[in-house]
This record gives sequence, structure tokens and C-alpha cells, in this order.
Amino acid sequence: SMRLSSTLVKQKDAADFFNVSEKTIQRWRNNQILKAGIHYRRKTPALTNSPYLYDLEKCEDKLNDVDRRDVRKLELAMA
Repeated sequence: SMRLSSTLVKQKDAADFFNVSEKTIQRWRNNQILKAGIHYRRKTPALTNSPYLYDLEKCEDKLNDVDRRDVRKLELAMA
């Protein structure tokens, strides 16, 4: 793969890294804060119940980038 720098981690590890619950990570997915194919993907795309893997670097960029006025949306997503 060309993107050797990207670290894909399991949902639990992503939650630990961002110091949030897995439920919060799920909310970020549901609220489109984290987007499929950019911030996360399925380990085995063909399997619908395959676990998600998260690109920590891209997730971190996104969460750092969230515009100030989006902070409320982020907080609601964490509620």
C-alpha cells in the first residue's frame, strides 16, 4: 500500500487514544464527524459485521480541525 504511514487501529484502541468511550466513537461515525473511507473502514469490507478500523492520524486531524462553531455538535455527539 502507498499509505504506509497510516495506522489503522481497532475501535477500542481508537477510543482509548482519544480518551472517550466506544459509544462516543460510534456517535462520531453516526454524526458524520468521522467519515467512512476517510477516517475508518471495515477490516474486511465484504463482511457487514466486520469490525471497524480507524486511521488515528486522519481522525486526529479531523477532531483538531473541527471548527469552533462545530464544537457544540461534537459535544452533542458525546452526550
